Amino acid sequence: MEGTMSKTITLPSGATVEMREPHTMLKKDRDKVLAIASEQDTDLMQSVALQDGLISVSVLNWSFDLVPPNIKVTSLGDLTLADYQALSNEALKAQDYLFPALETGNQNDPKAPTANSND
Repeated sequence: MEGTMSKTITLPSGATVEMREPHTMLKKDRDKVLAIASEQDTDLMQSVALQDGLISVSVLNWSFDLVPPNIKVTSLGDLTLADYQALSNEALKAQDYLFPALETGNQNDPKAPTANSND
C-alpha cells in the first residue's frame, strides 16, 4: 500500500510484528542503535547489539506477550532463533537507511579517508 508508514510481517512462529518503514527514521534512531551497540566490549557482541538496536528502532508493536523491544531491548532474548532471524533480515532495511555507504576518501588508497599529504 503506497504511503504507509509501517508494515506488518508474520514471523515463522505465526506472531505478527508491525515494523516502521526505514524512511520514517530519524537521527535519534541511529543514535539509539549506536548507544545499544556501544554497551558491549567485544566486536562480536557489538555486532549482535547493533542488530538488536536495529530491531528495537524498527518494531512498533508485536503480538508476542512480551514488552516490545523499542521499550525493552532484552525482550529479544525470549524469541526463537527463527523469529529473531526473520526480524534481523527485515531490520537490514533500516541499517541501509540509517548507515548509508559513504563514497568519500582518497581514490588511490580506499583505506585513507583524506587525500595523500605527500602530493
